[in-house]
Amino acid sequence: MNSWVVLKFGGTSVSSLAKWQVIVDIVKTRIKQGHQVLVIHSAASGLTNLLTEKINSNTSIAKAFCDQINNLAKQLNTQPTSLDTQLHRLMQLDNTDKLDIYQQAELLALGEQCTHTIALEYLTTQLETHSLDPKQWLISSQNDQRSLNSQVLSAKCDIKENPKLKQQLKHNFYLMPGFVASDDQQRTVLLGRGGSDTSAAYMAVQLQACQLEIWTDVHGIFSANPHSIPNARLLLKTGYQEAREIAASGGKVLHPRCILPVEQHNIPLLIKNTNDPLAPGTVLANQHSPTKPRVSAINSRHQVTLVSMESMNMWHQAGFMGDIFGIYKKLGLSIDLVSTAQTNVTISLDNIDNIITKEILAKLKEELSPLCTVEIFPNCSAVTLVGYRIRALADKIAPVVATFADQRIYITTQSSNDLNQTLVVDEDQADKLVRALHEVLIIEDKEIDDFGPTWTELIAETPDPSKLSKAWWQDKRDELLTLGNANSPCYVYDLATIKHQIQQLQTLTAVDRFFYASKANSHPEILKFMHEHQVSLETVSPGEMAQVLQCCKNIKHNEILFTPNFAPVNEYQNALAQGVFVTIDNPALLFENPDIFADHDVILRLDPGHGSGHHRYVRTAGEHSKFGIPATDIKVVANWCVQHRVKVIGLHAHSGSGILDHQNWPRIAEYLGSCLNIFPDAHIINVGGGLGIRENPGDVGLDLPALNTALLHFKEKHPNIQLWMEPGRYLVAHCGVLLAKVTQTKWKGQRGYIGIETGMNSLIRPALYGAWHNIVNLSKLDEETEFTSTIVGPMCETGDILGVDRKMPQTTAGDIILIANTGAYGAVMSSHYNLREPAKELIIF
Repeated sequence: MNSWVVLKFGGTSVSSLAKWQVIVDIVKTRIKQGHQVLVIHSAASGLTNLLTEKINSNTSIAKAFCDQINNLAKQLNTQPTSLDTQLHRLMQLDNTDKLDIYQQAELLALGEQCTHTIALEYLTTQLETHSLDPKQWLISSQNDQRSLNSQVLSAKCDIKENPKLKQQLKHNFYLMPGFVASDDQQRTVLLGRGGSDTSAAYMAVQLQACQLEIWTDVHGIFSANPHSIPNARLLLKTGYQEAREIAASGGKVLHPRCILPVEQHNIPLLIKNTNDPLAPGTVLANQHSPTKPRVSAINSRHQVTLVSMESMNMWHQAGFMGDIFGIYKKLGLSIDLVSTAQTNVTISLDNIDNIITKEILAKLKEELSPLCTVEIFPNCSAVTLVGYRIRALADKIAPVVATFADQRIYITTQSSNDLNQTLVVDEDQADKLVRALHEVLIIEDKEIDDFGPTWTELIAETPDPSKLSKAWWQDKRDELLTLGNANSPCYVYDLATIKHQIQQLQTLTAVDRFFYASKANSHPEILKFMHEHQVSLETVSPGEMAQVLQCCKNIKHNEILFTPNFAPVNEYQNALAQGVFVTIDNPALLFENPDIFADHDVILRLDPGHGSGHHRYVRTAGEHSKFGIPATDIKVVANWCVQHRVKVIGLHAHSGSGILDHQNWPRIAEYLGSCLNIFPDAHIINVGGGLGIRENPGDVGLDLPALNTALLHFKEKHPNIQLWMEPGRYLVAHCGVLLAKVTQTKWKGQRGYIGIETGMNSLIRPALYGAWHNIVNLSKLDEETEFTSTIVGPMCETGDILGVDRKMPQTTAGDIILIANTGAYGAVMSSHYNLREPAKELIIF
């Protein structure tokens, strides 16, 4: 009998015809190798997010879902009749105001089920394909002691080898949707977000497969999140235990629950990239477990909830902890980390195994309060080092943690198996801590032979023209070298690139008006260029407004938006007097100054309750942000405005910067739209900016067509509303490069430092945000990049680092270094620190 191979493909791997053609090729290859193949797939990318939106906000998503699923069917040239039945059920659930927990599971399962229906019809045109029903073979455990929500939406199954299944499956190829299972009453249950990995592991065990392959949009397990740390290294091989700890600590390549089943049955697990099938991946197997102390990965998990319980009665009190933990069991809450003291126990709850709601936390506090003083800390982040014999590396870890002495570290825990150490910190410190630890424990450790190339190196080796836009500075290299040699250090802005970005945004036909966020780059020529190309201007200070009025002589006042934050009241007063649009985001400002705002039109900035973005410091919503009017104050503010003759003509929200999830802005629009009935005069919905750019080589970027489709769906429901957007960095980041001459170099073999004429005084984003910018030697652009370099500035600061572990050619003093994507938040954030002049600014066309 042929040996089984189970292949799992994630959402991004099943969302287009091109990806399904890759899947067909992989399946045919495995069959030729003598295997029987079971393919398990996720829902096409974006579908589950839409379905979740219906559950979270009771927003109608049927049209957007049908549009996306019909587009996939069109791409694959299929017209399955059974899809009509599934979409009819979707309509029924979409029209139901309050879904019970089993209806929620049924709704969420439709993403996988509809994708399966389309894929099955397509695959039958390519090779003999048979469908497998997961509800027949994946039955949830009857011994699950967690809450009903967790049992239904994050179910577990008791799995073992299944000879009956193996005997029944006689054909070479079967297709099965992941994520979906059944309880003992044949009701639909789900295996948790990302549960298709678990589906694949469960089926691999039942079939006793010779290998499980997880195909996704990354190459495997990296030493850190490569989208935040591009020099993260690929882990070529590791043991199950180590991989399980990595997955549980926030590594998103694998669902944590999928590893244990294959470990228990000694089934190798291979992770591969659908976009790059021939590239190396990560192999999990018993024989690959490490044998000497090392850190293999550093991950962070956000939205971790801490519960601190304090009482003198717990000191030397037998059974006290049993009483406390019994309450967690009663409420179906699974505890992750535990840290103890004589009179305090602090535990963490993560959102992988727990469905955590405000109601559950309130009930937990109520039940615990008779026993102890309870304090709950939501929205923390857990930074976890995973490896082997972690305690032996304390001498390397301690100095890094010491640099965070002025920040709050809530708890520190070490695992009993010595495979991980976790520090729980505030969300805004997690990314910094990960970068600092990664630099010391991964980048500087050259003795770990299980590591492969960095993420940046992998992308560079497999360029995809469909993903990599041509950089303008490559075409204008000679001109830039001349400018750099004459003016170093200097910023150079290419206006043609800005024009291209404006044209890209104009494809968003759902948006009625764009306001350029001037704070991104307030160079006079750029402001003037925006105005000449029908882009209005958003300002945050009187200085920016004065700059706009000076540069754009014929600009109308209704083309200017003023959006300050915690500014003096006279700034608002002056802006109102000038007739520009004014945004207010603090109720106290209104309440304390009724005479100033009476008889004026204003826009209110609301807090949607969550933030998004590439870094915690640029996430501008949620309870840890200073921006926006919280939901609890909206009705009070609305009543006050009516009483004091303040006319609210628009609503605004902005959730952060560097966002690549196209659903972010439709979510904001829906939230603001739900508030329109409170503000009857409001006819403007401003969904803010924060549109992410292609930061690194190989980045796919923001899906503008999908964003436009979703916003058009919102406009259909609100035809009388003007939709505004405030792009800043999206318009100008790519247009700018920072040029600087090399001053000194220092080498040890193939590694070293490259010093340039300017540093954090000109570009502070790498030091402040840990931002990654592409850096090249423009003088030797075509030479082989055989050296690994850290690029530093001349400032008397250890943090004056512009790039770490960059592949560079042999570099010498006088070469021109180019730092890309610096057109936004570069010169505007520069300083004269160390009394060094920041880079000057030049314009080219």
